[in-house]
Amino acid sequence: MLRFLVAIVIAGALGYGAFIAAYRKARRSPARRRGLIAGNAVALALGLVLALWVPIRIPETTGSPASLVAISLLWLVGGCLAFLGLAALLGAVFARPPQVDRPSGTSRP
Repeated sequence: MLRFLVAIVIAGALGYGAFIAAYRKARRSPARRRGLIAGNAVALALGLVLALWVPIRIPETTGSPASLVAISLLWLVGGCLAFLGLAALLGAVFARPPQVDRPSGTSRP
């Protein structure tokens, strides 16, 4: 039980770190925010594909532990990529870059 709690705390700390890093970078400019949102959405999708879809495509071989090791590694790598991609995506989404002040009398269509 204690190991599980330690793992949850470590995962929370890593997720928080990814969230804050993306939040700070996304606050710099609207273009950087859009880039971070797009990149982290791709990372989230790739992680989900690696963790959920690719292991189903691996044929099961009897007597060979290689397929079990491959599936376990795909779950681990894909799950971590999806988790950190989601945390960073949320950080970029919640960030609001500073608005550009326009001189009075000008308007943009």
